[in-house]
Amino acid sequence: MTLTQAVTKNTIIQTIGRFLSLLLGVLIVSLMMRYLGPEEYGYYSTSIAFLQTIGIIADFGLYLITLKYLGKADTQMRKSASAERSEAYVMQNVFTLRFFSALFFYTLAFIISLFFPYPLIVKLGVLILSLAMFFNTLIQTLSAFYQKKMRTEKIVFGEIIGRLVLLILIILFVKLKFGFYWILATFIFGSGFNFLFLWLSTKPWVVLKFKFDFNFWLEILKQTWPIGLAILLNAVYFKADTLILSFYYPVIEVGIYGACYRVFEVLVSLPPLFLGLVLPKISEVWTTNNLERLKNFLQKSFDFLVMVTLLMVFSTLVLGPKIMELIGGPEFIRSGEILRVIILATGILFVAELFKQTAICLNQQKFILWFYLITTIFALIGYFVFIPKYSYWGAAWMTVAAETLMFIFSLFVVWQKIKFFPNLIFFWKSFQAGLVVFFLLLFLQNWNLFILIALATLVYFFSLYLLGGIDKTTIQAIFKLKS
Repeated sequence: MTLTQAVTKNTIIQTIGRFLSLLLGVLIVSLMMRYLGPEEYGYYSTSIAFLQTIGIIADFGLYLITLKYLGKADTQMRKSASAERSEAYVMQNVFTLRFFSALFFYTLAFIISLFFPYPLIVKLGVLILSLAMFFNTLIQTLSAFYQKKMRTEKIVFGEIIGRLVLLILIILFVKLKFGFYWILATFIFGSGFNFLFLWLSTKPWVVLKFKFDFNFWLEILKQTWPIGLAILLNAVYFKADTLILSFYYPVIEVGIYGACYRVFEVLVSLPPLFLGLVLPKISEVWTTNNLERLKNFLQKSFDFLVMVTLLMVFSTLVLGPKIMELIGGPEFIRSGEILRVIILATGILFVAELFKQTAICLNQQKFILWFYLITTIFALIGYFVFIPKYSYWGAAWMTVAAETLMFIFSLFVVWQKIKFFPNLIFFWKSFQAGLVVFFLLLFLQNWNLFILIALATLVYFFSLYLLGGIDKTTIQAIFKLKS
């Protein structure tokens, strides 16, 4: 099987798996929103926003560094059968480092929350959710391993198992009329089962056990601190809006904003899955100084992300309120209006993620760090200026502005290093296809939501085919998965 076919196969597996996971996630969020209501969902949103900021510190860029070192391990093994830094060596050390760093930071998160002017329900929410986040950090480490192995079905199965456990427990607890804390506790079991599956599945390749090579840890941390600091800054402007909103407005307002932001978080988890397949190869090609091949990889990745993004954005601009009403009920219909704005930030982030992570592969993490700092300062100033005056609308539009600025910066870093600027021919064809979908949905918006989504997808790709964005050869190349 060629690299292109392997990437395509894994992308298809991830797409199908992510679609199933997305359906389960929507059911979970829907049950939570309907059972908890805007007020308690606002407490949940505040707890998770606070905790996810600390969670970014616990990761500190180790996911990307793991992919990088696993790629190096392959190169070393080809050069020498007795490579010192084997795949097992890298994974055992990274797993150990992440286990104990996550344990430290999530404990610290709860302690810090005690000094914030939040009600007790939020602080206890942080305590409960911190254990689920601990498992999620370990899941990320194992996901990097399966991305490198091109065995993404393991990631997909693990996520679906975790979501099924979570869904079943929420249904049970809702039936039994359990309270807020029990609903949050379901996340621990969901993440725990996901981790257990992924951990057991590594045994054919590597036995995961604690390994303490502190010199190697120091080497990793020296490389990862610019990435980690950049991700931390990204998390500040990514999560600060919800936290700042909670300082100025009632918890119900936080719940309304947190509901559409939850959709945002689900969607932005998609690009890393695709990029995790491509980035190891980008790193490998970069080390061979084959710039033309590297630019070809980047262009194809850009086109793919644009294709997915524009369908999502144009559809949500019309269907946002219907989507949120379906998920959360009439109490959350206002979230759908905000989602129309947030989806713009989502689309920008989808494409920007390619250039952010490519900049890291090109060893430009220290350079891009300054741009993260500028964007974070810009976002924080904007949040403190506009949120007190415009509530969640100020938060939503500042999120769009911050993601746009970061996209420009990350594209500039890649262009400066390898003089790559994406060809926009496919973008414009996808944009035209998206406009067709937009006006069609605008005209038919009173139809059933599921019919509209299916129709939008069919019309989009058919329009793209008529416009010459995709052709018969492209479709055959995508689905020809034989070796």
